[in-house]
Amino acid sequence: MLTNWFAFLLHKFLKECAGEPLFMLYCAIKQQMEKGPIDAITGEARYSLSEDKLIRQQIEYKTLILNCVNPDNENSPEIPVKVLNCDTITQVKEKILDAVYKNVPYSQRPRAVDMDLEWRQGRIARVVLQDEDITTKIEGDWKRLNTLMHY
Repeated sequence: MLTNWFAFLLHKFLKECAGEPLFMLYCAIKQQMEKGPIDAITGEARYSLSEDKLIRQQIEYKTLILNCVNPDNENSPEIPVKVLNCDTITQVKEKILDAVYKNVPYSQRPRAVDMDLEWRQGRIARVVLQDEDITTKIEGDWKRLNTLMHY
């Protein structure tokens, strides 16, 4: 009951004073982490603030810029999105959704699992990219999630 009472009393303070700085801190940390590779399964990152969640091994990766089409309006201008070639398809979809819906509340955005990522080359060639498909590499008992480098 005490925690609920504090939440009730602090709501106005969080909404009017502390909310924006906390959101800006969240955005800065997220931007810093996304500069390098993030493990899709464990959440460990190359540029993490937590010593426990730090990827220590060197991973070769390149930054790519994808020109994305807004799913709500395909005639709108393309949106450039920075991604890494070692990102899984779901990670790429999340970065694209963050760029396309940056001014939309998170609760009103589509989820990455509900969207398809389609690679278009010209007007005819189209490939739907997925984390796991028939081209997924299997090494023993392990499945390697598909990344942009895979395609």
